[in-house]
Amino acid sequence: MNLKEKKLSSKEIYKGKIINLYVDDVLLPNGQESKREVVRHCRASAILAFNDKGEVLLEKQYRYPYDEVITEIPAGKCDGNEDPMDTARRELEEETGYQAGSLTYLGKIYPTCAYTDEIIHIFLAKDLVKTHQHLDADESLEYGFIPFHELIKAISEDKIPDAKTLAAVSFYLASEAKKSGK
Repeated sequence: MNLKEKKLSSKEIYKGKIINLYVDDVLLPNGQESKREVVRHCRASAILAFNDKGEVLLEKQYRYPYDEVITEIPAGKCDGNEDPMDTARRELEEETGYQAGSLTYLGKIYPTCAYTDEIIHIFLAKDLVKTHQHLDADESLEYGFIPFHELIKAISEDKIPDAKTLAAVSFYLASEAKKSGK
C-alpha cells in the first residue's frame, strides 16, 4: 500500500530565527486533498556525556513553552550546514565548559514527527576535559553530574520528560546491550 502524500503547494506563514511555519496542500494516497501545517526546523545535536566516575552531565533550563525548568542533556542547533558532530562538540563546551575526548554517534530522533521536520542527532561523550562555559546571550542554565542509576530512577519516576534525554538513554542502553550480547 502506498502511504506517501504528494505536496501540491506550500505557503510560508512565518519565518523565524529557528523555525519557519508552512501550510501545504497535499494529495493523499486515497485521492483526496488535505492541508498540512509544517514547522521547518534546523537540525540539532544532543550529548549524553559521562565523566570518569560514570556520572552523567545534565542541565536544568527554563523552557518557556512549558513554563517550567526541565532537566535534560546538553544540546543545541546546527549552524547552517554544520556537521552534527561538530555541533555536539561546540554545544557541549559552550553550555557546560567540557570538551569530549571521545564522541560517538548513537543515532537520530524525529522528536515530533506529526508536524515538524526537526532531527536531533545524539552522541555519547566520554573522556571529558574541563575548559570554560560560554553561553549564548539568551541562555541561562545550571549543569552538574549525577550517577547514571539516579538518571534512570528519575526517568522511571516521570521526572525527566525531555524526549532527547529519554532517547539518548535508550540509545545508550541499546548500545551497551549490543556490546554485551544481550
